[in-house]
Amino acid sequence: MNRPPLLVRAAGSPLGALLLFLGYAAIVAGWYDGQVVWWLALGSVGAAMRTLSAVGRVRRYKAWLAEWNAMGAREEPGPPPKEKRDGRRRVFVTSAALLVLAIPVCLPNLQGNEEWRTALTLLWVVACLYLVGLALWSITRRMTKRRKTQQEAAPAPVEWMLGRASSSPSRSEAAQKLPEYCTRLLGS
Repeated sequence: MNRPPLLVRAAGSPLGALLLFLGYAAIVAGWYDGQVVWWLALGSVGAAMRTLSAVGRVRRYKAWLAEWNAMGAREEPGPPPKEKRDGRRRVFVTSAALLVLAIPVCLPNLQGNEEWRTALTLLWVVACLYLVGLALWSITRRMTKRRKTQQEAAPAPVEWMLGRASSSPSRSEAAQKLPEYCTRLLGS
């Protein structure tokens, strides 16, 4: 199945379809009030049908694409898909960072209002603790990953027992030590 064209994807997206349907409804309402000519209202009804068709086409394409990607995922396991929680975490981190930066700027403006100063100070402390906790969690996670990779890349016990070779023989030295039938095969 081919990917739908850009205009079909724009009209078939939820936001695009909603905006188009609102426009079509406004044109039909204008015809009903007598402010729009009949053929324009009829055209908007036809365009609404085309928009419904675009929504269905985009929905079928997305279902087909999900099925296609699922087939490939069964054969070759790739990295796990990212969770939706990552987006929420990004929003929380950004909000906390903005609070940590903005609250000290706002506190001098609240000279006479001690309740607000206390509340904002507590909010600032919570935001700081959240950011510090997230940073510590990220550091410990990276350290455990690094430790795992170092354990996986540890040398085998044979390497510990033998050590490195002091030198490797040249081709001519190796060929001299071979039996006669092997030297005939090499042609030297």
